Amino acid sequence: MATVVLVHSALGLTSHVRQWAEILEQDGHDVLALDMFDGRTFDDVETAVAHIDARGPDHWIPRAREMTSGLKGPRIYAGFSLGATLATALALTDPEARGLIAMHDAVAPSRFGVEAWPEGLRVQLHHSEDDPWVDPDERAAFLALAGDACEEFLYPGDAHLFGFEGWHEYDDAASHDMYERLTDFLAEFDA
Repeated sequence: MATVVLVHSALGLTSHVRQWAEILEQDGHDVLALDMFDGRTFDDVETAVAHIDARGPDHWIPRAREMTSGLKGPRIYAGFSLGATLATALALTDPEARGLIAMHDAVAPSRFGVEAWPEGLRVQLHHSEDDPWVDPDERAAFLALAGDACEEFLYPGDAHLFGFEGWHEYDDAASHDMYERLTDFLAEFDA
């Protein structure tokens, strides 16, 4: 069975992400929810993004790699927004990665020095049709390199973190659909 490495958004390891981790564990998955901020969480995106930007990707990607360095066996990286970026960086450069679930973001693999999609790495991409945080050029580069390895799911509207119950952008129907698609994807790795 593959370990699911779940990476939070810029808001930190909030109750929203903990709830996702708990649900996946209840479904029988081994889940490692990273806490990139050592317990610190944010209530607004602007402050959270400022916290991320203060250190930049040269800090966060190595930190995420360090936090997963002790894992054994196959793994599936999953992340929300910032976490999707970090999960992508990890999945594209980890020979033990079997899957990637990028929720609310898509980034060009070339950002991580990746010019060819890793053989056998399957991916799901989930985001709103008009999410202002998903850059069209980054998304196009992601999809072009991933090719047939990627299933993309678009959800109506422009909400960013629509999968976070209790968050102001929460969309019950979209969140439920994302969960169903995500769990079907994970189940394929347990067979």
